Amino acid sequence: MGMPHAEAIGGLISVLASGIVTLLFFKEGVVMVNNRKRIVSVLIVIMLAAVMVLAGCCMDTSQLAGSASLTAADNQNEEALEDAASEDARQSTNEENKDFATDSAKYDSTEFLKDLPAWSGNYDEPYCEINNNKPDFSEEEIWKVTQESLDPLDELGRCGTANSCIGTDGMPTQPRGNISEVHPTGWHTDSYDGVEGGKLYNRCHLIAHKLSGDDAVPRNLITGTSYMNRQGMLPFEDAIYEYVKSTGNHVMYRVKPCFAGDELVARGVHMQAISVEDDGEGLAFNVFCYNVQPGIEIDYATGDNWLSGKAPGKKSGGSNSSQNAKELNAEENNATDQNATEQSNLTQIDDQSSTGEGKTVTVILNTNKSRKRIHIPGKHCAETIGANNKQEWTGTEQELIEFAKEYGYVACGSCDPDKELGIDLPTNK
Repeated sequence: MGMPHAEAIGGLISVLASGIVTLLFFKEGVVMVNNRKRIVSVLIVIMLAAVMVLAGCCMDTSQLAGSASLTAADNQNEEALEDAASEDARQSTNEENKDFATDSAKYDSTEFLKDLPAWSGNYDEPYCEINNNKPDFSEEEIWKVTQESLDPLDELGRCGTANSCIGTDGMPTQPRGNISEVHPTGWHTDSYDGVEGGKLYNRCHLIAHKLSGDDAVPRNLITGTSYMNRQGMLPFEDAIYEYVKSTGNHVMYRVKPCFAGDELVARGVHMQAISVEDDGEGLAFNVFCYNVQPGIEIDYATGDNWLSGKAPGKKSGGSNSSQNAKELNAEENNATDQNATEQSNLTQIDDQSSTGEGKTVTVILNTNKSRKRIHIPGKHCAETIGANNKQEWTGTEQELIEFAKEYGYVACGSCDPDKELGIDLPTNK
């Protein structure tokens, strides 16, 4: 049988104490007033002490056992919850790693590359158009403010896709820093006399420094040929830069290096962009730039390289490099012969230019049969045209329109001569 509750005993003692105090106060002539005060004080102290002792002693032992049992259960539940939370966090991390894994298989573009035409071998064709040069961003993929996202390196150290909304507020205010400490996959330092700049490979920014301010960012640098960097990518980067600077608008820009299997050097880069505020009216393109170098063979699995027509391992050096330059010149001479008839026609048009209507204009033509573009003089895209395919044309506005329609020329999508000159030229847009 359990002991009485502490509350009941305490109440009983309080009643008894009250009775005693009452008797002491009201019993006539027994004790003096001062003595009564002392006795009352002592009784109160004794009463409180007794209540505290009884309360401690009378606590139900079954309640104590139950409380201890609950505490142990709570601790076990808390530990179980912590373990579950830890496991959830681990699984969540694993799932996140699956979504953003650096698995090299995710960066394999073999299927995409199969659908592309092989590089023509023509110096003036560093890229091919994809989807009729129309970018394929979804509405959700077009950002409205300046920002950048770079995929992580894969397990081989290769770059993934770079996305950036280009704006003036993201452009650099200082010159580019040193990037020589970054060695992208497949990196070599071979030189050839016939290569612009001497070095075969450049550290190519996916998002150019002048557009993003990125310097030595490994996730933004790949091994690219001088030809791809200068002839392929640069004109499009210049077009974005000029558009953003002149309008203050944004450009949604994506560059994806395309690797075949586990190769360390990309076969090229897939570049696409669209001007944001005007929904592509100001600038839009979708191209693939070939990571090749005229006159040079490349082993994309390793980055090893050698002169075309030579055994692997024959790289830079006096006679070989000089011979390579001569081979490149011979190729350009062949291109000149192919364009001879059309050049003659251009000369005839030039001689008759004074008879047309409208003001006189001067443009630069890329006479390559697969290009046939009209450019604004002085623009970078015009300056990069090979000498044997570059023709200055002067005539009236109307004559330029008629000439373009007759011979199949279109306005360059980078320098936009139709907008610059304010005339209705054929375009590929």
